[in-house]
Amino acid sequence: MCIGLSATAVLAQPDVLVDANRKYQEGDLKGARTLLDQAVKEPDHARSPEAWVLRGFVYKDLYKAAPQAPDADLLRDEALASLFVGTEIDTAKQYAQSSLQAYDYLSKTIYNDAARALNDMDHERALLLYSKYKEALLRVEPKASFTARDIEFENALGTVYTKRFNQDRQQLSWYDKAVATYKEVLKADSNNYGANYNLATLYYNRGVYNIQRISADNDIPSIQQIQEASREFFTLALPYMLKAHRMNPKRKETLLGLEGIHYSLQDTEQSEHYRHLYEQLEHDGGGEKEP
Repeated sequence: MCIGLSATAVLAQPDVLVDANRKYQEGDLKGARTLLDQAVKEPDHARSPEAWVLRGFVYKDLYKAAPQAPDADLLRDEALASLFVGTEIDTAKQYAQSSLQAYDYLSKTIYNDAARALNDMDHERALLLYSKYKEALLRVEPKASFTARDIEFENALGTVYTKRFNQDRQQLSWYDKAVATYKEVLKADSNNYGANYNLATLYYNRGVYNIQRISADNDIPSIQQIQEASREFFTLALPYMLKAHRMNPKRKETLLGLEGIHYSLQDTEQSEHYRHLYEQLEHDGGGEKEP
């Protein structure tokens, strides 16, 4: 992509920038990179918006042509840093539009990579990238709000932690992380359906798992202790599942959840009540399933 240097601007540049721009236009990204890496270190070019903006575009294209992380991450970081410097010292705003468009594109790729890392269950990389994404935006928009993005990201992160816990329920650190993450979402948005439902399900499944671990080797006191602990988890689950149900009474998964929670709490009447509501939805052909 051409950064839009005008003929006048190109002719006015020192030779090294002319050479770098020519190499860039010819597709010699490595050659342009070498020239520009050296140029921005020299006093004559350290405050040149042309040098920094061109360097940003060169690194952007190198990033796009690179394989996966970590090389691609480093190239993208350099591209963002150069474009930011270029926009800061470009007092005439000669390259502002193209620079900010490129910067916005690169920032979005960080967020997309963070989402991809969550899909791959790589929570550490996802957290690192999401932090970088926020830093990148705050550079150019110091007052940017991330509330909606934070909620979206943390809900997905909580799902990753929950899946990790379900893979090995002896590793309670995953459970603790999931609980804490969903609670962070609810601090920002107490009416978030996903966080309410997922936290309720997490508590409920923890209680069920405890009961499933009871074996013939357990004596009566230990069985009673396990049952009491499980009851505490069912009790914790109830208000979150009720809230999710109130937010959307036609969601089938909350009706099943409330049936199961009340059954586990030995509240047969309420359990049957929600079973009846579920069956009525099924009969009417209505209701909404979990996406």
